[in-house]
Amino acid sequence: MDNSKILVSREGAQAFIHVIGRGSFQNASSVKTFCQKLVADGVYQWTVDMEECTYLDSTFLGTLAGLGTKVREHQGKVKIVKVTPRNMELFQNLGLDRILSINAPAPEEPVKMEELPAGAPTKRESGLNMLEAHNNLINLDPRNLPKFKDVVAYLKEDLGVPGDD
Repeated sequence: MDNSKILVSREGAQAFIHVIGRGSFQNASSVKTFCQKLVADGVYQWTVDMEECTYLDSTFLGTLAGLGTKVREHQGKVKIVKVTPRNMELFQNLGLDRILSINAPAPEEPVKMEELPAGAPTKRESGLNMLEAHNNLINLDPRNLPKFKDVVAYLKEDLGVPGDD
């Protein structure tokens, strides 16, 4: 059984996200929805606590890449704190350290945090989120193209999304 969860808090112009367990395609959509609301509300200072994150997949990482890019467009900052060595390797290998502040000093965690609902999107929504996340990684660093081109091609075909060929 997966006990993964995402805890969130917003205090004024700052937001805090705590990843517990797995950061994966299963909870990336909930994080994306929460963060899109933050952007809509003008909140561009985010801290993501990874201390209890035991696993990251490419969809979750690509979601963070897209969100980090959006926040930078507004001169904001996404701080990734308390990163384990394995997760640090993932962030660096995929180029996320270019747009996210990795292992920044950790602010004090808010006392009151709420759990994001798991909210499983439809199969199509999940597929579109995965496609967007992997395209985010490819756009972030061209070295990611060989890593994810087959995933992107498969998702486009599965979803009936036109390719770039």
